[in-house]
Amino acid sequence: MKKGVVDDSVITEIRSRIDIVQLVGEYVRLIPSGRNLKGLCPFHQEKTPSFNVVPEKQMFYCFGCHKGGDSFRFLMDIEHFSFPETIRALAQRCGVSYSAEKDQVSEEKKVMYSLLEEVSGFFQSCLSDRAKGKHGREYLVKRGISPQAAKKFQIGFAPDSWDDLFKGIGKTANKIELLERNGLIKPKKTGEGFYDSFRNRVIFPIFDPHGRVAGFGGRVIDPADEPKYLNSPETELFNKRKLLFNLKNALPQVRKNNEVIVVEGYLDVVSLVQAGVDNVVATLGTAITQEQIYLLSRNCDSVFFCYDADQAGQKATIRAISLKRETPLSARIITFENPKDDPDSFIQREGREKFLARMRNAKDIYSFLFDARTRDLKKPLDIHDKERLMAEFKGFVQEIQSPIARSEIIHRLSRLIDTDVKALESTLFPGIPSKESGGIPMKPLLKIDGQKQREEWVIKHLFDHPEEIDKVKNFLGSADFSDPLLRELFEILLNSESSMGRALKSSEVITKIDDPKMVSRLSELIISLDEVPEYPFMECAIGMVEQNLKIEAERLEKRIRIAQQKESLEEIDRLILEQYQLRRRMSFLNRNN
Repeated sequence: MKKGVVDDSVITEIRSRIDIVQLVGEYVRLIPSGRNLKGLCPFHQEKTPSFNVVPEKQMFYCFGCHKGGDSFRFLMDIEHFSFPETIRALAQRCGVSYSAEKDQVSEEKKVMYSLLEEVSGFFQSCLSDRAKGKHGREYLVKRGISPQAAKKFQIGFAPDSWDDLFKGIGKTANKIELLERNGLIKPKKTGEGFYDSFRNRVIFPIFDPHGRVAGFGGRVIDPADEPKYLNSPETELFNKRKLLFNLKNALPQVRKNNEVIVVEGYLDVVSLVQAGVDNVVATLGTAITQEQIYLLSRNCDSVFFCYDADQAGQKATIRAISLKRETPLSARIITFENPKDDPDSFIQREGREKFLARMRNAKDIYSFLFDARTRDLKKPLDIHDKERLMAEFKGFVQEIQSPIARSEIIHRLSRLIDTDVKALESTLFPGIPSKESGGIPMKPLLKIDGQKQREEWVIKHLFDHPEEIDKVKNFLGSADFSDPLLRELFEILLNSESSMGRALKSSEVITKIDDPKMVSRLSELIISLDEVPEYPFMECAIGMVEQNLKIEAERLEKRIRIAQQKESLEEIDRLILEQYQLRRRMSFLNRNN
């Protein structure tokens, strides 16, 4: 982190007001685990929670990927913020007055977000314009979208014009550059000037998790136009793989219900929310991604995939299921009997209660996949059909980790191909070992030698009790630590003193450390070494130095013998002086401790 840029008093004030549990809880679904809290790590993909938050110390640490630190480090890593950006965001969050030199990258992003907000307002004004928005309003009425819902989602309209947006917003060279950079206008192929990317489309602003406009999705109103959906291109603010439509608004209900509904289209979301189903999100015109799956898994335990009933929707569902297997999410599939139905058309026609009934009767993923693979079979099945099905289902059944689900599918397959269950099981499981669940397990503490353990305990204790640094600094030095990171941490402790002339607390020191590896190492020590040590602190520190002195004494003895054999008088004198200084240090240690 950038030292000297921000006044210590500002950092101290922010730290006193920020609760790491609340901050992390906006990104990770945390569950109590003793005095601490656990959740799925937001920094790497895992099935088993290995991410820990310690309220008492206001720190976090992941035993899977080894990221750790305090609230400042968490926000920096999760949002890829610079330190000034982090301070600015946390200060605004907790109401601390803060002014600093402008961060160029932060300011550029701020300007871009401001422009996108202005563009969103432009599209909304076009929708409400009596002449320009006529076709857009008619389309929304036709689709059953109320004015209240349109306002809630800030829906707009791009008129059937080549350059309305360009003329309306592109008043300066800087704005023109930003419009082009965000894919909202394109240069004309012939001649000078630009034309609008979105034309004759209903516009849906897409918000990031903080509620800022990051991009746009445009839906055609003329069936003859292509493509059906047009999204903003990838930019530094708009990453389709990591964003979900309506996530910001849906999160409170998602966390409350502990479940989320995933649909394909923006209008599916609007219709469901309009009908009172709030825990719903949509992908951004593409198949669901692994990043989106993990984003959902950090906020709830259950996901309901509710895609169109057509063939494309079924394929998208199967892909979503395959990605879901890499997370602990429980998944079910909401299906429709009419192959022409989608969530939008169904809830518009049947209403909220019937949709919720279909949700209650949603299929588990294994039943859905079984039905999808057997739906079009022509009966009766001949022997070749049965053999093909058994071969096809072999891998599928072996991947099912739930014994109950596996047994149910085997029995259904047994009835379908009219084969004895035991005979089927022997074919499907010919001595194949059971598949262990994936994910990165909690990393156990390494079994380490006594000296290394003493070093770790000394650093951990000094960070917990920085006022005791005076007890050891006369005999303990950074050279006494064999681990380079521990050596640096000790140097930081020695040199860290607040403007008030006192030793800084560990939470204050960790904010001043630049190296993420050092922050993670310190976080691991503070969080992992939570038991009472076998020996008192001073005994550990003295024992650590004594052990080093003994090793050094033995090394010097060997070097003196070698020098004597070579009759190197100058080398002998130098080594004997080192030996004398070493013995003085050992004597001082014994006298004063």
